[in-house]
Amino acid sequence: MIVSELTYPDGYQTQVMKVSAEQAIGKIFIFHGMLEHYERYIDLAQYMSKNGYDVFVCDLRGAGASAHEQSTYGHLPSGTGFQQLVEDAQYMLDEYSDERPTYLLGHSFGSLLVRRLGQIMGHALSGIVAVAPPPHPGVAGEIGHRFIATAVKRKGETYQSKFFERLLFGRYNLKFLPARTDSDWISSIPDEVDSYIDDPNCGGLPSLGFLHEVTHASLDVTTSARIHEHPKSLPVLFVAGADDPVTHDGEGLNGIIQKYRKADIEPSVATYDNARHEILRETHRQQVWSHILSWMNENKTH
Repeated sequence: MIVSELTYPDGYQTQVMKVSAEQAIGKIFIFHGMLEHYERYIDLAQYMSKNGYDVFVCDLRGAGASAHEQSTYGHLPSGTGFQQLVEDAQYMLDEYSDERPTYLLGHSFGSLLVRRLGQIMGHALSGIVAVAPPPHPGVAGEIGHRFIATAVKRKGETYQSKFFERLLFGRYNLKFLPARTDSDWISSIPDEVDSYIDDPNCGGLPSLGFLHEVTHASLDVTTSARIHEHPKSLPVLFVAGADDPVTHDGEGLNGIIQKYRKADIEPSVATYDNARHEILRETHRQQVWSHILSWMNENKTH
């Protein structure tokens, strides 16, 4: 395992972990979820590398130790932040480009990123894996986004609002009441929940700018128009826990699948009972990892 520093064209610095296979047959880039970091994917990366894939995982802009060092943790500029993440990812992909099959895996907010990358550069990829994918948030999401945009104008994009954070994510724990913690919705394993809570590079209160970009991406990437930009030849796999409130306990995932089918794209789908949001770290993890690996092996192109 090698961790190196990557500097984007605008000077922002991040860390990239590479775990190399002995005889790589392809490579996979993993993009983490909202306000977490690359180290939480070490076990998955080692599993993939032992099975023939070079693995690259970076801290997204505004996340991880790098963001703390640059005083940008939990913040993205409103109006440009998500697009900057897309450009960051493209830059990293170019840095490690070769002729081997290339897959992208994104968890939660990261799944919006890889779905967008699939839409704009899918012909250069072998497959997209969207884990715990947020569906289109509907009218309520549009209203929430407008409220956040107004708050940005009044308070500024760096303002941290507990109200809006609760508005967007507070409902996730309701299904699990009485809950031991506010984060029980992320995993059915108490130790995993505690590990997340105790990690200084996980969670925290995001800025209004960050929330603006999260809601913007949730609304934009998941529209029928954007999904039609996804190349029909590009395989896509959706992976989710049946008890994940982000996918509305499966209902939202069904909506995503229907949109892809209407665009003449037949996605692969894997759901797991009694599993919550962090499906890659749930009790089913080995089964989930194996399923993703098998799917990648079946879709080696480019």
